[in-house]
Amino acid sequence: MMDKATLRKEILQKRETLTREERREKSAMIMERLLALPEYQAARSVFIYADFRSEVMTRDLIAHAIKHGKRVLASRTLVSEKRLALADILDPERDLVPGYMGIPEPRDGIFRDIPCEEVDLVLTPCVGYDEKGNRLGYGAGYYDRLFESMREDAIRIGLAFEVQIALDIPSENHDVKIPIIVTEDRVIRT
Repeated sequence: MMDKATLRKEILQKRETLTREERREKSAMIMERLLALPEYQAARSVFIYADFRSEVMTRDLIAHAIKHGKRVLASRTLVSEKRLALADILDPERDLVPGYMGIPEPRDGIFRDIPCEEVDLVLTPCVGYDEKGNRLGYGAGYYDRLFESMREDAIRIGLAFEVQIALDIPSENHDVKIPIIVTEDRVIRT
């Protein structure tokens, strides 16, 4: 089995080979599959990551969720506290600005540290997943800590391009599995 650092580099290289247009098309397919899930349809409050670099694009999804009456939350990285803090988003174009490492985050005027317990469903970014629900993140542990502070019944769904699905991702006891992964080709339930 490959170590996490090597696997992370390999998967990111594959993801980077997708053109912006391919990412846009595949992201639209992922959004269509996600919107059909009963777990998504039933959720009243949804944490949606704001995409960065070559991740699955989420701006259209954020706008769609808001338009259809869902409470949408996005995160701000609090580096000194090593955690993600949540805030309501009403308009992604206006409310998200470049933050930590250039990642889109809630702007100062709207930022409130909302308790994670208020989230019904969280959509997670990643470097990669395997079909057992193991998640390979970027290595800082921000999402692992976020998951720890969420309600037990909060649903976790991973969004990924098919090129991000690995045969096997090394996992440790503290790693949180993702029970549903949505790609442009399928929905993986673990």
